Amino acid sequence: MRQLPLFPVDDPDPLSLLRNGAALVLSVSGGKDSDAMSHHVLDIRQSEGWSGDVVMIHADLGARVEWHQTPEYVENLAQRKGVPLHVVRWQHGDLIDRIWQRYHKDPSRPCWPSAKMRYCTADLKRSPINRWLRNHFPTGNVICAMGLRAEESYNRARRQTFTLRTDASAPTKGRFVYDWLPIHDWTEAAVWNCIQRHGGIAHPAYRLEQPNQRLSCALCVLASLNDLINGAVHNPDTYCEYCRIEAITGYSFRKDFWLSDVKPELLPPETLNAVREHQRTI
Repeated sequence: MRQLPLFPVDDPDPLSLLRNGAALVLSVSGGKDSDAMSHHVLDIRQSEGWSGDVVMIHADLGARVEWHQTPEYVENLAQRKGVPLHVVRWQHGDLIDRIWQRYHKDPSRPCWPSAKMRYCTADLKRSPINRWLRNHFPTGNVICAMGLRAEESYNRARRQTFTLRTDASAPTKGRFVYDWLPIHDWTEAAVWNCIQRHGGIAHPAYRLEQPNQRLSCALCVLASLNDLINGAVHNPDTYCEYCRIEAITGYSFRKDFWLSDVKPELLPPETLNAVREHQRTI
C-alpha cells in the first residue's frame, strides 16, 4: 500500500485524520458490534469522501476454536461492503495450543484465559494484528476502528474512545496507529437497528432458537450460559476438546464453573468421569 502523509496537529481526532487521508482498518469478528461499526463508519466514509485506504482485518483463533461459520461470514461481510479482507493468525497454532502451552509451562496455575488474564486477546488477536499493521503501513496515520461498546462491561465503559496504539506505532519512522471506538456509546438496540438498515444480515449464531447474546469464539470464557450452550451444541468437537482440557488439567473453565456441566451428554465417558473425579477432590 502507498505511504500516507502525517497529519500535522498535536491533538488529532479520528475524523480529522480520516478526512486528511489516514488509512482505515476495520477490525471485524463476525459479531454484531463489529458489523454495525463497519456499516456506520463506511457510511461516513462514503458521505464524506475519505481518500485513504480502507481494509478489514480479522484475527482467526483457529478452526478448532471459532464458530465454524465465522470465516465464511466474515468473507461475505467484506464482499458485501466492497472492502478487502485480511485474515491474521497466531504463528504458533490456535487458542487450544496456547492453552496447553500455558499449562505445560506451569501446571501449578490455571491455564484458561480469564477476565483478568485475557491472553487470548493479547496473543492471538492484538499481536498478529499489530504485526500486520507494522508490515503494511511503514509510515503514516492509521485508524483501527473496533466495535467495543460501553454497555458491554465496566472495563469497556472506562475505555477512551480514541488512543494511540503504542504497540503498533513507531514515531521515529513516522507511523502513528490509533484505536478508535466509533460506537462506544451505542446501545444494543442501536446496533441491531443499524444492522437492519443494512440488510438485516447477521452471523448465524444470532438466528438460533435461543440467539447468542454476543459472539466471539465458539466457547468464550466471558460468555453467558446461553451462549455457552449454543456453542457446545453447535460446535460439539470444540466443546469436547475444551472439556478434555478440564479433565486432564483439573482446572475448571472459569472459577467454580465447569464447562463439562453445560452439556455433559455430549462428552465421552472417560472425559466426564475424569472431570467428576476432579470435582470430588476439590
